[in-house]
Amino acid sequence: MNEIVIEKARSDDSLEIARLHKNGITKGFLSQQTDDFLSALYKHLIENEIVFAARRNDEVVGFVAGTATTSGLFKSFLLKNKSLLIKFALSNIFARSFVRKCFETFFAPMRMRSDAGKGLPELLSIVVDKKASGEGIGKELVNKLDIAFKNKGILKYKIIVGSELEANKFYQNNGFEKIGEVEIHRGALSYIYSKDLKDI
Repeated sequence: MNEIVIEKARSDDSLEIARLHKNGITKGFLSQQTDDFLSALYKHLIENEIVFAARRNDEVVGFVAGTATTSGLFKSFLLKNKSLLIKFALSNIFARSFVRKCFETFFAPMRMRSDAGKGLPELLSIVVDKKASGEGIGKELVNKLDIAFKNKGILKYKIIVGSELEANKFYQNNGFEKIGEVEIHRGALSYIYSKDLKDI
């Protein structure tokens, strides 16, 4: 089996990463959007935030994305992608659930139930392709993100995870501690975890 290499993602990885996201995070709001929209979002993340890709034979088999500020991220993405945003909005304008979920997603950082995790940098998404699962890639991706955050002077960050997802075990086993709860989308409870980087 060929070795996995984890490195900073390249702009031209954005479509592969978008497709991995849609295949690996099937219940999320973003996963319901077009490849074009999600690819543009990941291109923006790659160019402006922290994204690592796990490769085997130059194929992306996993990734992790993080940001120092979610509110700043969404604002800068929307400002730089106005034409895509208009096309995206027009294609979904008559879907009431779309409009509601859009507002819920973009304004979630301001609507936390408590101060748990408020203002902390965030692990936005992490996915490992099913064909590469069980090889410790997820753990290595988190380790890379830990180091990147720490190199920026960030000593604690958060992740928000749907309460019903198996991924909760992954975070609990990789140094994350539950610090609160939030309902980003109506009727769907999520847990807020944080990770302390002081000792890594």
